[in-house]
Amino acid sequence: MNNLRRMHMIAGTLAILCIVGNLPKIVEAFKIDWQNGISLLSTLAIGGYLLGCAMGAIVNLFIGWIRKK
Repeated sequence: MNNLRRMHMIAGTLAILCIVGNLPKIVEAFKIDWQNGISLLSTLAIGGYLLGCAMGAIVNLFIGWIRKK
């Protein structure tokens, strides 16, 4: 698996986990107002994806460091 694909797989998985982990909060936000729910949902998705990209970059650097040895 190439580095870019690995990073995006980690990022997408982490974004989904962030959404699923906060599902009760998202449902409550939708009950208050649909705009609050959409805002929370998009924030969690984008934040989780960016965190996953950072983690994927760290994993790729670590794997590259091990392969050079």
